[in-house]
Amino acid sequence: MSGSRNRTMALCGALALAGTSAPAMPAYAFTGHRPAVQRIRSSGTTELTSGWAIRSSADTRDTGAEISTPDYPTKGWLPLSRPETLMAGLLENGRYPNIFHNDTMAKVPAGQFDVNWWYREQLTVHPRKGGRTFLVLNGVSGKAGLWINGTKIAGGAQLQGSYARLEYDITPYIRDGANAIALDVSRNDADITKFDTPMRYLTQNQVDWNPMAPDQNTGLQYAPQIIQDGPVSVRNAHVLQDDAPDLSTADLTVKADVRNTTGSAQRVVVSGTVTHGSTRVACKATVTVAAHATRTVAITKADCPGLHLEHPAVWWPYQMGDQPLYHLALDASAGGTVSSAAAEDFGIRTVTSRLTRPVPGKTHGKDGYRQFIVNGRPLVIRGAGWSPDLFLRYSPSNVSDQISYIRNMGLNAVRFEGNFPPDDMFARLDRAGVLAMPGWQCCALWESRSSTWSDDVTANASNQARTMAERLRDHPSVFTFFQGSDDAPDAEKEALFLKAFEQADFRLPQVAAAEYKSSPRLGPAGTKEGGYNYFPPGALWNNGRETVNTNDPTLSMTGSAWGFDTEVSTGNTIPTQDSLNRFLTPDEQKKIWDPATAQGQTAGQDMYHTFFYADYTRLSRMGVYNTPLWHRYGPWKDAGSYQKTVQIGEYEVTRAQFESYIGNSTDKANPSTGIIYWMLNKAWPSLQWSMYGSDFDQPGVYFGAKKANEPVHVMYSYDDGSIKVANLTGARQDGLRATAQIIDLDGEVRATATAPVGALGSQDVRTVLHPKVPAGTSKTYFEKLTLTRGSEVVSRNVYWLSTKADQVDWPKTHAPGRYTPSNGFAVFQKDGYADLTGLRALKPADIRVGATTRREGREMVTSVTVRNVGHGGSPALFTRADLFVGGRQVLPIRWSDNDVTLWPGEQQTITARYSATPAEPDVRVNGFNVPDQTRHTG
Repeated sequence: MSGSRNRTMALCGALALAGTSAPAMPAYAFTGHRPAVQRIRSSGTTELTSGWAIRSSADTRDTGAEISTPDYPTKGWLPLSRPETLMAGLLENGRYPNIFHNDTMAKVPAGQFDVNWWYREQLTVHPRKGGRTFLVLNGVSGKAGLWINGTKIAGGAQLQGSYARLEYDITPYIRDGANAIALDVSRNDADITKFDTPMRYLTQNQVDWNPMAPDQNTGLQYAPQIIQDGPVSVRNAHVLQDDAPDLSTADLTVKADVRNTTGSAQRVVVSGTVTHGSTRVACKATVTVAAHATRTVAITKADCPGLHLEHPAVWWPYQMGDQPLYHLALDASAGGTVSSAAAEDFGIRTVTSRLTRPVPGKTHGKDGYRQFIVNGRPLVIRGAGWSPDLFLRYSPSNVSDQISYIRNMGLNAVRFEGNFPPDDMFARLDRAGVLAMPGWQCCALWESRSSTWSDDVTANASNQARTMAERLRDHPSVFTFFQGSDDAPDAEKEALFLKAFEQADFRLPQVAAAEYKSSPRLGPAGTKEGGYNYFPPGALWNNGRETVNTNDPTLSMTGSAWGFDTEVSTGNTIPTQDSLNRFLTPDEQKKIWDPATAQGQTAGQDMYHTFFYADYTRLSRMGVYNTPLWHRYGPWKDAGSYQKTVQIGEYEVTRAQFESYIGNSTDKANPSTGIIYWMLNKAWPSLQWSMYGSDFDQPGVYFGAKKANEPVHVMYSYDDGSIKVANLTGARQDGLRATAQIIDLDGEVRATATAPVGALGSQDVRTVLHPKVPAGTSKTYFEKLTLTRGSEVVSRNVYWLSTKADQVDWPKTHAPGRYTPSNGFAVFQKDGYADLTGLRALKPADIRVGATTRREGREMVTSVTVRNVGHGGSPALFTRADLFVGGRQVLPIRWSDNDVTLWPGEQQTITARYSATPAEPDVRVNGFNVPDQTRHTG
């Protein structure tokens, strides 16, 4: 249904479906007052963010024709501050308070969503004289019938799919003054956890990331729009770029579709302006558009020499350069009057992709591994998978805070496995210099064979594919699109998707799948997935043949640092005690730390704040995670002692996960080219796969990732004990020196090694030291690494290690699970755990804390200085600072460092930035062997 640029479809005998392109997707917040009636602009686009209400069809027998009349009485309807899913609407109206606390959500009666629900929008429109009025619907989760002012416009056969964009010419039905829209929405697909249930829609769901929302996210996620144009309309405005290999020049092409909605030919003047700073390029083209036709207009440098840019401002990922954006403003005039306009931001950058060259007999993947190159520089993709709010509520400020966390951790990318946010988030990623890795989600109808799709679903797939390609193509943060997830598309599906993306002028690399699979035209993906639960650091660094499940051609489930792993985790993420207390009762918390959870892979009780128990991850019970934690770090007896163990353990394995992918990136046979941590965040307070909490809690996972992803970083390689230095910036690094100290538990420095690093290019990694552990070193010991430039400390990294290495039983690790070709977590050899229990023998550290706070604009900056004033040899291990105002934790917050380790006589100052608070905060400092102390920062 996307075969020509004059795409039309007969609707109700007379209604035209006029393309699928529309202005940028809307953004709206969790809360905020909206007027009861939406007022429509006399020209241009209005997002329908006001005037909405919902009601169950079980509570009214009125028809769509009746409900969509402007004077329909809405007593008993639930008003909405914005279009949103049914559950979001119920919550906004005070239903189910404290929905995320404990198991409150499980008590929501899901049967209420088995019947259809009505959405109603009241709006005031003054139609443009001589113009046309269009309604754009930006997807529906489930399916819907559409009525306007008593007339049915469309039905569920067409109006379905979470990302579909459908534009209707409603000029014949709109009135001058009061108008109403009604949507009769039926329930979204059944719970994805029922894997054998046939799926009906190409829709949004969060797979195995959380429990499903009781309404299955039924309803609206994105605001519909009203567009008022003159006799001609501009759609699909965008910019193509042809950049020189060295980015010294860029040739731009401005493109747009011009649609004539009248019965006679129109002479149209298309005017466009491209601006950036002092750069301003104005272009113009005059075309004749036949009656009721659409014509694509392309303005090139041949038409407008200014579109050849010399030394353009180039967009880079934030650690490698700046993020300049250009702006396109375009309008179409007929009869000397502007009839329609469009605008778009874009960035100039080049992205390519390739498969690394296999080394015969050594490379694990026969086709090599997927690698991305931005502006001519190969880089390791270091990101994580994003999750929307459980009820799809979107807040620009919340997302802005999340992006600040992404940068604070040093990540350079975010993966969107379906679950696409409004365009506002992609625009924020553009400005922040964080790469976006979108693609279709796994499971459900998306990965069913296209031969099983109905004609309606196939048409919807084509619409959604072109819609997403058009939405994403000009965002410089977007560097690829994955046309499959767990599976590659079959030939027919691939052809459908690729045709839609080609029609949308999507020029970025496309990849067949997130697993090591291939499709007929895109070829080998060169990627892998998993594992999803606990692996010790040495197994993560190991890229030897034993880490490969030779019975699994998809190369999945081990997580070891080779190739491009599109989703990988080291298991449960346990929030800090402060965060746990905000959403779980003590009885529920005990399911996390109960010593009985450390008695084997299946040990522990099922926990609600995860996905349901399944053998391929086993994340809803703590056995897989807590058993090695217990054996490696020693036993705990209560929540407090568990917290100390789990936070340091999370830090250890997460740091190793990212460092291993950075450190192994230069391996000739099996380079690590990308890691997507599974996941970045969660839709609600979660105990599974996240780097920070929905409350912006920062557990050990967060600071472990932050340490590993420092711009210039020194690290310990767990596979051979070597010391490596990485440069993740865009500039060469000179004058660096690396030093390694091996330190006993009693504080004695047993060995020191130091060496100059030499010039280190952008994205380069170099091995600089091979320190040896002297005989007689304590079984648990430390290795302190420092990277200096003169007197400046560039990177400092402390490891707690054991002379007894972890021993993974790789054949048992590769044993097939019920759903997967292997377990997805490490199975240890008998007594094969590293011995870190010596940490429990550390004497309490004596520290002195000083803190000051100052205001910088809208932010506060608190500096905390921690000094170990002890007289023995014990370090202040894993020392953490948190801020509180009036007893409430200050979140979100961005620390320069945290969870630091200091020996007697050492001190470190760490800083925190956060939104200004009414009063100066108190700082609480504690650690693995550091008793709590609180100081005021004034």
